[in-house]
Amino acid sequence: MTRRAELQAATRQRIIEAVVALHREIGPARTTVTAIAERAGVERLTVYRHFADEGELFAACSAHFVAETGPPSPAAWSGTDDPAERMRAALLAFYGYYRRGEDMIANVRRDVPGMPVLAAVIAPWGAFVEMVRGDLADAWSAPPRARVRIAAVIGHALRFETWQSLARLEGLGDGEVAELMIELVRRAA
Repeated sequence: MTRRAELQAATRQRIIEAVVALHREIGPARTTVTAIAERAGVERLTVYRHFADEGELFAACSAHFVAETGPPSPAAWSGTDDPAERMRAALLAFYGYYRRGEDMIANVRRDVPGMPVLAAVIAPWGAFVEMVRGDLADAWSAPPRARVRIAAVIGHALRFETWQSLARLEGLGDGEVAELMIELVRRAA
């Protein structure tokens, strides 16, 4: 029984790794069960035996990606009282994560509008970003109208698309992008 369980676990892991690789290369919408099976070296039926539906497959892929890529942790900025330093630490943590997972994140962001099951799996990320935005915005002292602008700029700064535009398309370093976003928050305040 132990040997059989080990083989099943190894097969499941190969399937998950195949899904992650395909999602990084071509994205969730273009990944087929046939391609997953071929990449993992198993039959299509084996994929279905391990994962009853797309939701289970996406959840396993997401968990593997998170473990492999190391998402930003509030521990990186939670001990910092100065709002600019706090924001800098948070943005650098986010931008490092975006850099490490850029291929996967870009493909998922592209595909999620047409895939409700995928949207449900990544919904906790959106909730996390909103929590971070609130935390960072609360650190800035400003009148009520300015607080709305501060929250808007911080939300913009935390977006993958903002980082991708400024770092990849415009060629800024992660630190430069963070400094630019901090200056925007100062102007908003």
